[in-house]
Amino acid sequence: MVENKEFVPSHLIRLVNGANALEQGTLAGNGVEDEDVLALQLEVEAGMRKKWKKKRMRRLRRKRRKMRQRAR
Repeated sequence: MVENKEFVPSHLIRLVNGANALEQGTLAGNGVEDEDVLALQLEVEAGMRKKWKKKRMRRLRRKRRKMRQRAR
């Protein structure tokens, strides 16, 4: 139901009740009561895109090489 309302794929959604992440099943089965507040968290992979990371590493290598040559 959350997937349809928020337009987010179900494999990226994680529901949290307090400090406990809810597992598969019903809300009652996971111990959620009427007045409890649920937090919706998205599981998104972080980090630099490979293309940008590669470009940045190339620049750093070039810079290091230049610094070594200047030091000679």
